[in-house]
Amino acid sequence: MPTAAPAAPALFSLPAPRGPARPVKRKTVLSYGLGADSTAILLMFLADPVRYGLEPDLSDLIVLHAVTGNEWPTSLSYVDRLVLPLLAERKVRVVQVARVGRSDSDGVLVLEDSRSTRRIHQAGPWRLSDWLLTGGTVPQMASGRRTCSIRFKGWVLDHWAVAEFGQAAFRRVIGYHAGERSRMEKDTKIQDRLNEKAGRVICEPSYPLVDAGMNRAAVEAYVLERLGEPIQKSYCTFCPFSGVCASRDRHEARLREHPDLAAEALMMEYASMALNEPMSLYGTRSLYQQLAEDERNDAVLTAFEERLDAAPFSLYEVRRVYLPGRTKDCRHHHGTRCPRPRWWCRTERTTACRRAHSSFETAADGEQAELPPQCAGLKDGCRGSQVKGAAWRSVRTVWEGSRLEAEFTLLDWSREQGVRLRRGESSRINRLHYLERGEGYPAAEAYLVAAPSGADDKNRDSFERKWTEITGLMGPRWEPVRPLVHHPIRRGSRVVPVIRPSGVEHVPALEPA
Repeated sequence: MPTAAPAAPALFSLPAPRGPARPVKRKTVLSYGLGADSTAILLMFLADPVRYGLEPDLSDLIVLHAVTGNEWPTSLSYVDRLVLPLLAERKVRVVQVARVGRSDSDGVLVLEDSRSTRRIHQAGPWRLSDWLLTGGTVPQMASGRRTCSIRFKGWVLDHWAVAEFGQAAFRRVIGYHAGERSRMEKDTKIQDRLNEKAGRVICEPSYPLVDAGMNRAAVEAYVLERLGEPIQKSYCTFCPFSGVCASRDRHEARLREHPDLAAEALMMEYASMALNEPMSLYGTRSLYQQLAEDERNDAVLTAFEERLDAAPFSLYEVRRVYLPGRTKDCRHHHGTRCPRPRWWCRTERTTACRRAHSSFETAADGEQAELPPQCAGLKDGCRGSQVKGAAWRSVRTVWEGSRLEAEFTLLDWSREQGVRLRRGESSRINRLHYLERGEGYPAAEAYLVAAPSGADDKNRDSFERKWTEITGLMGPRWEPVRPLVHHPIRRGSRVVPVIRPSGVEHVPALEPA
């Protein structure tokens, strides 16, 4: 039997294997909102990093702050004086990010990325208040979600994370306390769905305060004990959820301390209610109404009136169409889209309907055919309740000048039109209603109103076609002072720039949740 050939001599010796490779440790990102909850977590990390799964030198911790541009000065000052020096001493990485512009495709700007941060930036290029003022509205809920927080916090943080980590997973720390377990569970479910959709772990949520059983009182006591000063709630100066963020007395006390910021919030609300009467900061009640109930706020209201008088004004022609909504039956039978939804779409026949109408149709040859079980809705008595659908708004600037001139011009034009001015029930703002909204859907209304300048002219592409279809009218009644400029919102763009101090890096956009 032939013997095996001797092995060839090795050209160089190979090192002995050292065992399995050590798994790469995930980075930890703390979403820092400047308030008590996230500040308490920071202090816990600084006191005992290993206990919370961090390296002893905190080299794997990133403190990430989204700059909205409308924080209280006292919140910024508190963090600058008492928190940032502790982070700089331990060389903790602090990243501050903000939106670049109105469009998502404008991207995210990294205002600062440092291990020796000395201040929290007051604002970025595009503030939350800029978005609201140009839109002529106030913060609001949409489908149970706070749109302002999503656009100026969540969206910014998510796209920075994509640029920073790519496909690598990380741990995301959120400052929910033990009294917010329902918010924690909702957040966890959302992240689980995103991870499942991506087919990988994007991030792993972590809630140290909930795990420690610390409620709001315990959190505030913890921060006070370690920093020596009580910490105030962190929220935007015009937040409509200020009743949740702080008691009414505390919120109004802050407004009195900063009358300029209070006047800014009141100006925003005034412009919003001028263009849409129900759109006050607190829904059924306005901020102005609440402040007017306490004489201690007289100086704030005086500052607001002075600012209102000094502001440039415009006359806006506001047109609005209200479209019919879709019923559950319509969604069931027509799927995700229905070109002409009706409130009786595929509604099952009721007992009364069957009694009133024959279930059979007689043809010309005398033969009878059974009708479908659904009523066609040809009789008013067979139709179900109407459902309100989308409301489209057109805003066009038709005159510009001072406040006093605007009010006199509005009065003159009302006389020319033979239409009496009508004052808003809550806002007390005069409007020239030349088209009253009817009952049912679709419906339309139109009016002229004086309000502070700054709201963008806007008109969706199909508005004029729908306006004419519903009203029989063509275009606005008054000539706009400038052509309509479209601001495309390219949310479907696959590229979102993340602009760093050293240049621009393009990263894939996150798919909308």
